[in-house]
Amino acid sequence: MEQSASHAPQPRVGIIGGSGTYRLPGATVQARVDVGTPYGPPSGPVTLAEVAGRTVAFLPRHGGEHSLPPQKINYRANLWALKSLGVEAVISSSAVGGLREGFGPGTFAVTDQLIDRTWGRADTFFDGTVADGVAPAGVQHLPAAEPFCPALRSHLDAALSARGLPFVPRGTVVVINGPRFSTKAESAWYVSGGADLISMTQYPEPVLAAELNMGFANLAFITDADTGHDGSAPVTADAVFARIKDAQGNILAVLEDAIAAIGEDYSPRMLMDQTAVERIMALTVARGAVSAR
Repeated sequence: MEQSASHAPQPRVGIIGGSGTYRLPGATVQARVDVGTPYGPPSGPVTLAEVAGRTVAFLPRHGGEHSLPPQKINYRANLWALKSLGVEAVISSSAVGGLREGFGPGTFAVTDQLIDRTWGRADTFFDGTVADGVAPAGVQHLPAAEPFCPALRSHLDAALSARGLPFVPRGTVVVINGPRFSTKAESAWYVSGGADLISMTQYPEPVLAAELNMGFANLAFITDADTGHDGSAPVTADAVFARIKDAQGNILAVLEDAIAAIGEDYSPRMLMDQTAVERIMALTVARGAVSAR
């Protein structure tokens, strides 16, 4: 069933599905919503589905069939679309590489810090854009010392622990532009800078969510050892997709458990001036901004 955003159920929780997570098998789909944004089309229609007894908004980061490479994802459109539907808490899934001992393939990690090594990505809503009839949002500076929501992270920790899955309760993820993987020299450099994990998509999602006063947490599944620091073969796309496919059942189960644990009293951190956020959300939807099917 396809609905307009104005007639759709109101979700408080959103899921951004990473590589391999393009739908929610077994969930009861309530509607699919085409959401227009001021920043162009999001990665695809937003699926509203019942998960753990509540309505959630699901959006596959790379599109329905992994059609969008990491540097081409419209991150601002994705987060604005979820916020416009009423989402206050976002949980993402992602496939990542492990850069050091203790972060081996087959392990989950609940990231708590990030290092941005991307370039050219639109990574703020507060870029000076002005629209007719909307007061300017002004210059805003986001406090980003803790980019991931501690409360949402704790629910992922608890879900992983209850299911007995191997996981690390924290980790610093370095985010590269992609789509190529790292050289050995780059991988070693990231480790020397304090990175535990490597991703192509975990920036700018957390900061964009924070700019809209939404909580954000990331469930990372480690598929590889990047350039092979542990003696394994360097990462390939085929290996990543094969391992993430095998882990899908556990990924979806952990997401469902974490969503069930988010209480009705959950309140995201108000890191941005609320009036400025309201002005961003009042911007005019761009012509042709509905996602392609």
